[in-house]
Amino acid sequence: MNAAVNALYAEYLEHTGGDKAAAASLALAAVLRDCQPAAGLTKPTPADAEPASALTVAQAAKRLGVVPKTIYEMCQSRRLRSFRPGAGRVLRIPVEDVDRLENESGARDPAPRFPEVFKRHF
Repeated sequence: MNAAVNALYAEYLEHTGGDKAAAASLALAAVLRDCQPAAGLTKPTPADAEPASALTVAQAAKRLGVVPKTIYEMCQSRRLRSFRPGAGRVLRIPVEDVDRLENESGARDPAPRFPEVFKRHF
């Protein structure tokens, strides 16, 4: 064990009258509460933590050339990952997922509205 954890354990062992299980529980709780760098621990990050860069639904829809409703449907069907930062209502989509979907679909620039043959006559 780490020296800082051992010191906490020894302190709580005295306070609990020698109850090893209680002392270990208290030491663990103190370390987790404080996430002391001396203990070699860092705060855990949840699996659904916000990625470094994310897009709004409107931004993702624009990049993929679809309407926002389609993005919501893709998130619901789990074709796109999404999250709500800070337990809010706003949905965010990781940029990597939008990039992946663009590459999978072979998305490219939309076809011109009027083919070249019509442009010559107008």
